[in-house]
Amino acid sequence: MCMLQAPSLKKPLAIGTDCMGLYVLDREVIQDMELLNKERRLVNLSKAETTSNKHNGVCISAASSVNIDIWHQRLGQMSSNKMRIVPDLDVSQHDMPYFICEICLKAKQHRLPFPVSKSISDCAFELIHVDTWGPYHTKTHTGHRYFLTIVDDYTRATWTHLMVTKDEAVSLLRSFVVMTKTQFGATVKTIRSDNALELSKSYEILEFFASTGIVHQTSCVYTPQQNGIVERKHRHLLEVSMALMFQSSLPVKYWGECVLAATYLINRLPTKLL
Repeated sequence: MCMLQAPSLKKPLAIGTDCMGLYVLDREVIQDMELLNKERRLVNLSKAETTSNKHNGVCISAASSVNIDIWHQRLGQMSSNKMRIVPDLDVSQHDMPYFICEICLKAKQHRLPFPVSKSISDCAFELIHVDTWGPYHTKTHTGHRYFLTIVDDYTRATWTHLMVTKDEAVSLLRSFVVMTKTQFGATVKTIRSDNALELSKSYEILEFFASTGIVHQTSCVYTPQQNGIVERKHRHLLEVSMALMFQSSLPVKYWGECVLAATYLINRLPTKLL
């Protein structure tokens, strides 16, 4: 009989016999060793599962104990709708409609909000807002494609003038300043407009401002909010004029008369700004 040395045992273990030069294994000993190894593996697996369950329980309890704001930051400012479907996050207990993240609002906005514009003038014609609209794809029956809008900051009174080209804005603005001085005894002190060439860059308009002492204020580039009073007035005029055109079933070439009629009506309607 041959004796083999087991690696984990201090004394030899007989697992076979020598028969005619061949080594014959003992089946009973082999089966006993397989059963022993199987039991050892089962014991090790049970210990590993117990340890894993302990770790999972700690992780789950930690996940449930962390505030929803912390998870919102850890997940890259994830939206509340997506956080509802993430496992192990009990988001349903939180009042999600009132969940507001200041970081998300800053990251998603394209520019800072503009404050609500308030009237800063103390009397009529101290500050007027000027802007041109057009060109419209259809000319009026008299050939006009533009119109000039002038809004007084103090009274919100509006004047509109139809134009064939934008170059007429300078002469119309000159006539308006003269009209206010003759009819109302008032002097225009400040004119606010956008960066249109016909109202800010032409030599004629610059000479006019210099000779009359009028202060010209221009809005920043691509910032129509700074000239918002006349921009909103344009929107109001167009809405009323389109309503008049649809109601009367006029051809499109009479849109200029509709704009003038809308100006007449708006000047006689009450406004909550006053």
